[in-house]
Amino acid sequence: MDSEPPRESCKILVVDDNIDAADSVVALLDTYGYEACAVYNGAEAVLLAELLHPVQVLLDLDMPEVSGFEIAACIRALAQPENPKLVALTGRGSDADRVLTSAAGFDLHVRKPIACEQLRQLGEWAYRKSA
Repeated sequence: MDSEPPRESCKILVVDDNIDAADSVVALLDTYGYEACAVYNGAEAVLLAELLHPVQVLLDLDMPEVSGFEIAACIRALAQPENPKLVALTGRGSDADRVLTSAAGFDLHVRKPIACEQLRQLGEWAYRKSA
């Protein structure tokens, strides 16, 4: 794996093939006091979702090899006590893109770049859900 070793606890999983973008989101979430970790490909995303049971997954749609839509479907198919909230964190922002993410089972569609306050609110949402 290219990412740091998995933590025992990761409430927010950030999935993006852009390593700097993923790590920046994790660093900001950590600054706000949220437990977050990053992975950079679909296989790692599904593996960590299964191992760590995050309450929220921030998922880029345009990933190499496996799209964010396919990753989302794999995460939804995992036998977990509770499905994580899926957030499409993407550069795509058209109405058609929002319809596609909704139809694919995403709970939210957030356009990049994400504002710090919006990221903090996503962290609050994740933690409210897990409380």
